[in-house]
Amino acid sequence: MKIEITTNSGVSYMSIEIKEAKIEEADIVFRTMQESFMEYSGKLNPPSGALSETTQHIINIFKEGGGAVLAWDEICAVGSARYRYIDHYMYIGRVSVIQEYRGRGICKSLLNFLENKALSSGIKESRVGVRLSIPENIDVYKRLKYEVIEQKYYPDRTDSWYVMSKKLS
Repeated sequence: MKIEITTNSGVSYMSIEIKEAKIEEADIVFRTMQESFMEYSGKLNPPSGALSETTQHIINIFKEGGGAVLAWDEICAVGSARYRYIDHYMYIGRVSVIQEYRGRGICKSLLNFLENKALSSGIKESRVGVRLSIPENIDVYKRLKYEVIEQKYYPDRTDSWYVMSKKLS
């Protein structure tokens, strides 16, 4: 899936391609996620689990029937997201866009790609988890038609997260 990113004046300035990642690209998914989540290092309590994961975590998702997608600006990976099927929905996690590429519709494109994948598999719901301590991310998902269905708390109750859902059609 190739998307054209345009400025407010309508002038195209980059072409991003969203593609299914292969298990051999787990290290690329990992690096993209790490770079994207680095801004939260030392700022969240408890710390983001994304920063303590390894490439093996991503490989395990593939082995368990899930996978990942990558957003490419020519030969450079600039975004990624992981997915797995749970019961009747697709869980989308670790949605990551490298900081200098944010605000250009890449997150939306990653989600659209995965939502279409879910639909083509007969799945009619997607879910994400979003920390309350990062309200701008909650706003992004709300704009993309995700609704809060549950609030969960970390064991020490220093933070919590929303489980957000979107009905797919």
